[in-house]
Amino acid sequence: MAAHVSTRRVVSVLAALLAASSLAFAQSAAPPAAPAAPQAKADTAAKPTPPPSPIQGMRNKISAGDLLSAESILEVYREKNGEDARYCPGLAWLARGAMLLGDQEKARRYASDVRGRCADSIAGGARLDQNDDLAVALGAAIEVDAQLLERERGAQAAAAMLSAELDRLEGPVSLRSRINKRLNLVSLAGRRAPELEVDDWLGAKPPTLASLRGKPVVLFLWAEWCGDCRAQAASLARIKSRHAADGLQILALSRYYEKAADKRAAEKARVDSVWKADYTGIGTVPMVMSTASMERYGASSTPTFVFVDRAGVVRDYTPTRLTDTEFERRLAAILK
Repeated sequence: MAAHVSTRRVVSVLAALLAASSLAFAQSAAPPAAPAAPQAKADTAAKPTPPPSPIQGMRNKISAGDLLSAESILEVYREKNGEDARYCPGLAWLARGAMLLGDQEKARRYASDVRGRCADSIAGGARLDQNDDLAVALGAAIEVDAQLLERERGAQAAAAMLSAELDRLEGPVSLRSRINKRLNLVSLAGRRAPELEVDDWLGAKPPTLASLRGKPVVLFLWAEWCGDCRAQAASLARIKSRHAADGLQILALSRYYEKAADKRAAEKARVDSVWKADYTGIGTVPMVMSTASMERYGASSTPTFVFVDRAGVVRDYTPTRLTDTEFERRLAAILK
């Protein structure tokens, strides 16, 4: 009887493993890779696999309003892996999470810790343009500090601090875009929309913002690989059709993400192909490629929308996805 139970258990386990394997294959975005070719040097040691990042788990806990569990996840990670390259970004997420959940004391403490670690790393020779983890952590800490300052002393004080950070930091683009995003959130509405600095374009030469005075304008900051941007395509198409008689102008703004200049022709072709395939309902709109303008308009997250009235003044700045209802609410201010 025992042998019979054991046999059934083995069969059950094998069936479960087979089912799991089939499911994994079905969900895979690509077929399994072919066996790797033998190494030229048999004695070359394989690089160790880095430990899984703790950040997704932390984000999930923060989204659920559970900061204590997020803190515990990072603590367990440190016990197992030490304070490696992923630890400082983890602290930055705790700063953001504490700010989001209203614990300003913890937000301040974590942001200060991150700032100190980043300063020490830079003093030791680390470069922000060569270390994405460091740049992301520093950007998050600066944002949290700006939010704290805005609550304590107002938007003007926060804007002054963020402007000082931009004067101090030369790069990278992703970091400066992030700081500009926070600066725009506290100071861009009510100001003249910064003119676009055009590096390149798709289709016809785009108009300047100055030449569009008299028309309401929506700047759509996007990236060809951005799923959230594609998800807005249907809403943008409806908005464009609904307000054609109002003279609404949608202007798409992106940039080259490839660093090597010889790869940009292929990237440009890819951007054009993605727009024609995924944004077909919107149709032809002016398409600007500009690193400087993406940085100035704070496109650290895409999509970002900038609503410019007929006088060329920004009435709303929104670095997030929008429903049709929210689009209409913001458009009301620029259609007057």
